[in-house]
Amino acid sequence: MQAVDIKICKFNIALFLRAALLMQPVMLLFYQENGLSVKELFFFQGIFYLTSLIFEIPAGYLSDTISRKRVLIISFIIFLSINVLWLFCHGYYAILTGEILFAISKVMMDNSMSGYLYDYINFDETKKSMVKYFGYLNFYLAAGTALAALAGTCMYSKYGADVILISEIFLISISIFLVISLPSIKPPSNKVADISQKIKKFLSITNNLYQNASIKYYVYYSGLLTSFSILFALSFQPVMQNALFPIFLYGVVAFFNHAVRGFAGVAAGKWFRNFDIKKMVVLLFLLYVIAFMCIFEVLSLKNVMLVTLLLFLICIIIGIQLIFTILHVSRLHGLVPIDGRGSLMAVNNFVSRILAAFVLIFSKIFIDKCGLYTFFLAAFCIFLISCSYFMVKILKE
Repeated sequence: MQAVDIKICKFNIALFLRAALLMQPVMLLFYQENGLSVKELFFFQGIFYLTSLIFEIPAGYLSDTISRKRVLIISFIIFLSINVLWLFCHGYYAILTGEILFAISKVMMDNSMSGYLYDYINFDETKKSMVKYFGYLNFYLAAGTALAALAGTCMYSKYGADVILISEIFLISISIFLVISLPSIKPPSNKVADISQKIKKFLSITNNLYQNASIKYYVYYSGLLTSFSILFALSFQPVMQNALFPIFLYGVVAFFNHAVRGFAGVAAGKWFRNFDIKKMVVLLFLLYVIAFMCIFEVLSLKNVMLVTLLLFLICIIIGIQLIFTILHVSRLHGLVPIDGRGSLMAVNNFVSRILAAFVLIFSKIFIDKCGLYTFFLAAFCIFLISCSYFMVKILKE
């Protein structure tokens, strides 16, 4: 058992280092160093989610074909190449290329990390420990991102972007070495479906699922909430810059955001397991209205303390949305047979990502023509119309 613990520890540390995105809390400032602006930040993130959608099925197919360990290594090498690219190349196309590569890297990592852990635990005949070890894995991922939020802002304010990129190259190099040192394990089944068959099955299950009103309206509503929560989180850096925040507070807000998300995951399992999900639907609609009001308010404020409090409030609302997502996903698992659950989750993720991509890509047009305030006003109108429609449909069930 000691050998098993050491290998899992190495696996978790590798993912902790991979999740330490030091540049993330000051991404807007890095964009501006490269001659870009807020509109490119939103637009490129839309491209990120669109790329994620395109590579979702191929990444899953690849992880079944060449082994999950190799997919992880390729994912980490791609992430390493992004930092090298940004260290030596600058400007619009360098940043855009990096964001596209980051989307591919993240999809490959997401498709392989839990699968590798499951294969390893199952191989070692300790399958019953999967929940515990998967919980540890998610803790390491959250801890890496949260701590990087504080470290990244401090490093940026003292040393600049180049030092952050060199640090990330160093960290990801260690994580690649750790993954390479892990055992190669073949999945229990060597039968891999053709990628065209996977796509046909995905489309077929998608069509069948959306015939069920108990599923589709919740999926749409959850997807909309997720896409707007992404929009809120992306707005933090422009809002803080507008309010003349010192750079270290960028990290404080990012840390609080990730800490709330981590707490929400624990809270969902401990205190909200039996909560009426329809009440959550109404509650979140009201809370998102409050979140939009906070955004409108902070865009016109220069008071650092008041803006920080309002951003913290939005972070808490995003955390409550995460609780709803966990309840929603748990509910969906009980509505479909076991062999359709994986495809159901893929469909659920597809909806949230395509909506996020749509909102963020079209943000460039609105911000170009009308400015940030008008863009959020348009987003608020879309939220009211779409979410109120699906909320009524859900409540009528």
